[in-house]
Amino acid sequence: MAELYEVTVKSGEDIRRVLADYILEKGWESVYVIGGIGSVIDMRFTAPVENTLPLRTAATPCGGAAELVALTGEVMKRERMDPALAAVYTDTESPLFVHLHACCATAGGHMMGGGLKEGRAFRAVRIFMTPLE
Repeated sequence: MAELYEVTVKSGEDIRRVLADYILEKGWESVYVIGGIGSVIDMRFTAPVENTLPLRTAATPCGGAAELVALTGEVMKRERMDPALAAVYTDTESPLFVHLHACCATAGGHMMGGGLKEGRAFRAVRIFMTPLE
């Protein structure tokens, strides 16, 4: 059985950056993100804007604090990613391809979600993952 690992994103920290830094520190090549829990702020989600390929996306902001309801995805060395996704995910700052999907609830029970483009921990976020090597 694969081992379960956890990283905590502290208040104000960037979720994607903390996760990528943790995976780089561990030296893993491919990771499955099982889930996450916590409170978030300044989230931005991406979703397709039309029903055709190649995929085109647009970002939608989710301002204010929210509760993270779901988090799942994959993180891998950039050279392992699907070449068709390279045109969609053009950020090459990290040597890793961080492909996360998330959903959060805002005041009044409103839900927002999609591909996690940006987001920070409000109080804290715990992320659970397992390496795939």
